Amino acid sequence: MVAPALIAAGVFLYVPIVFSGYWSLTEYSGLGKPEWVGLTNYTHLFRDAEFRKALLNTFLFVVLGMGIGPVLGFLSALLLNNAVRFRGFFRAAYFVPVMTSLVVVATIWKVLLNDQGLINQILSFFELPTRSWLSNTTTALPAVVVTSVWQGFGFETVVFLAALQGIPRELYDAAKVDGASYWQQVRNVTLPSLRSTIMFVYIIGIIGSFQVYDQIYVMTGGGPINSTRTLVFDLVERFNQLDLGQASAVAYVLLAILALLSYVQIFIFERGGR
Repeated sequence: MVAPALIAAGVFLYVPIVFSGYWSLTEYSGLGKPEWVGLTNYTHLFRDAEFRKALLNTFLFVVLGMGIGPVLGFLSALLLNNAVRFRGFFRAAYFVPVMTSLVVVATIWKVLLNDQGLINQILSFFELPTRSWLSNTTTALPAVVVTSVWQGFGFETVVFLAALQGIPRELYDAAKVDGASYWQQVRNVTLPSLRSTIMFVYIIGIIGSFQVYDQIYVMTGGGPINSTRTLVFDLVERFNQLDLGQASAVAYVLLAILALLSYVQIFIFERGGR
């Protein structure tokens, strides 16, 4: 019964991973025979200004996105966990962007953020300064972050809301008897009870943020002046240039970063729960 799934995973996942690992140690264009170069691709990457810029941009994207998205998701889940009218409607409204294609979301926000877009028109109406959001090296990456947060925090809202509704009411009743305020209940009852959920949200969120590509491709194409170039975008560009060796090296650098960060997060949360 599980053989078809195992065969599919082996053919389309594990075998390509092994080949990619081998290619990362070779100079290979996809034509001819790979030429063994050892760790040269990796050393070349860290001397490459474009790769270092992509690495920095990716970390900035992750820090900004994961610093805002889960917090918004948690706060909106707290609001929806109360007796709010039309709670089902708001829950669905928050989740609709999650179900929408990233390409569609990125295209909508690209239209909103262009020079004559709705956001600049609103700013002009209130006599506030406008910007070329996606053509400015200082605002392009934050603009993409805003798009990603808007598209993704509904998922975090639903996850946190499901976890909140699983916390026994007796814990809150006991806290109220002890005279705890609402925010004291959140700090001493809600957050400790959501430890595993918070770990899940951040691990999944960080992995997804490091793999950002669709929004970058649609909204900025990695520009201006590589200010939104990310690791996956860098990988695809090298692949399109038939530099499969360095593209595979970028993929393995990304794998190492994600494995390390996931281990650190699990270690911190498990140690904090003792």
